[in-house]
Amino acid sequence: MNIDINNLGYRWKGLYSPYLSYLNNDVVYKDGGAYVMRNGVATPFALGQQDAVLAGHVLTGGVSVGGLANMVLHSNGASGMEFRFMGGRNGTIATGLMSTERSSCSGHAVTNYYMGSIMSDGSVRMIGLRQYGQTGTGVYGGDPAWNYTFPSTVAFPPGTPRITQVISAFNDTYYLDASGAVWHSGSNQGDTMSGRNTTSYIPVPQRINGNGDLGSNTIVKKIYIGRCYHGYPSVWLLDNQGRVYSWGYNQYGQLGNGNSTNQNAPKLIPMSVNTPIKDIYVTGGVYAASFLIGMNGILYAAGETNSSLLTSNSSTHQPVMPWGWNKTVKKIFSCETPGTWEGAGTYRRYGAVLENGEFWMWGDQGGYVGDGFGIGYGPASFQGNTIFPIKCLDGVKDAQAVAAGYHMSLALMNDGTVKWTGYNGQYIGGSSGISRNTWETLGGSFLTNVTKLRLYGYSTYQTAVALRSDGKVVVWGFGGSGQVGNGNNLTPNAPNSFLLLDKTVVDFSVSGYFGAGGGGLYCLTSDGQVMVNGYGAHSMDGDDDQESRFAPSPVIF
Repeated sequence: MNIDINNLGYRWKGLYSPYLSYLNNDVVYKDGGAYVMRNGVATPFALGQQDAVLAGHVLTGGVSVGGLANMVLHSNGASGMEFRFMGGRNGTIATGLMSTERSSCSGHAVTNYYMGSIMSDGSVRMIGLRQYGQTGTGVYGGDPAWNYTFPSTVAFPPGTPRITQVISAFNDTYYLDASGAVWHSGSNQGDTMSGRNTTSYIPVPQRINGNGDLGSNTIVKKIYIGRCYHGYPSVWLLDNQGRVYSWGYNQYGQLGNGNSTNQNAPKLIPMSVNTPIKDIYVTGGVYAASFLIGMNGILYAAGETNSSLLTSNSSTHQPVMPWGWNKTVKKIFSCETPGTWEGAGTYRRYGAVLENGEFWMWGDQGGYVGDGFGIGYGPASFQGNTIFPIKCLDGVKDAQAVAAGYHMSLALMNDGTVKWTGYNGQYIGGSSGISRNTWETLGGSFLTNVTKLRLYGYSTYQTAVALRSDGKVVVWGFGGSGQVGNGNNLTPNAPNSFLLLDKTVVDFSVSGYFGAGGGGLYCLTSDGQVMVNGYGAHSMDGDDDQESRFAPSPVIF
């Protein structure tokens, strides 16, 4: 007997994820309420409908109303079946993870051993090291209890709107609330990171709006961080009109405000007033640069010449499209780390993924092993090189690279497969252990239908994480502290097994020194749990003995 799942009415799928596949009538938790999938789009489940006998519409008693998405009753018409959604079923669940994404970080120093979760009630809870106020709980430092073994609630003042984004800059944490206001807690590195012209730790979140050029009522849509191994961070805000604000370290003028002086409060980037921006990518290393993508896909860059693609250092953003003005930009990534042998310098690699699937890179050739370009090209590609940047691959959806003298690159292809090239340390390129200078498909049946791919590395340490459209996770590479989550702490690991987790994963994040063998992997599941495995320092995995976890275990909220 064949059963058409589309005729089974509504199907509860838990937390919504942009990385999973859905069918029509799948119901998900999103933006604080219930949404139903219609032709691939999440649609509010309670917009009101006068005719209560029509399938899929709210029962309103003949009166058209707008209902709250988590307090409605629906009918499927013919059989009178009902669907009632009650949020977290009277419990508080996790609905998001603190982001440790930054285009400039190889994963050597992602966060200082802590992680945060956004909860269904709009609060934020933190676990792990609290030493510098980064957890925002009002308690920091002190011996012996520097760690939160169980998640503790961030101390926002009463009346703060629900939190929609949390992002880390190692020892500084930034929060975005539903009204578009930005908050900060943490170390205030270099007296520049609080956004409020202060010179001390910030142990509880402080509102940044109203400082510098950021208006008290400016509606911020997203926060971005630039920070790399060398620790020259900056903070970037994108508002609802496409305007950009920045502050932090400003070597080479990467903040784009016309000078190279460090900035301790938000400053409006002038060009974004008349040229609205849709996305931001920032490096955070010695050779700093920033990249703004306009609404039309044009790339604007500022900062150090070789990093930014510009012909000279620039403290203002200039358009730069070396691949052609008709090829719009999707994303930029960067990595800057030092070599780890005597006399080694700083290695860096940058890449651009275009909307047409072309993948371009520039930077160092890798140093010891693996050029990472995948085209058999050895020399570095910087300004003055006849091929700068280098086109490396077609059909690419996303890509990342690690440069630390042992260079390698991963590319997520449009068909959901993964390709790699470069250094094959820790079996990051498969169990052959052979490094290569051409692209090769990786992972067989395990790395198919991949929707999110991340690479973390430093020196000979390399670990990669892939999330598939069915909610399964593949982790491979270095796993000496349980990072791979396959039940042991062996290393190396090829991509030939799934994370030992019998749940649907909707997203993941990492903390600690994940790319250097000392971090943890956090998976958010569709039922609102956070599962953690990996290094246990500072109880960031919930273990009061700070022991590593070799398989995913739940964070107890």
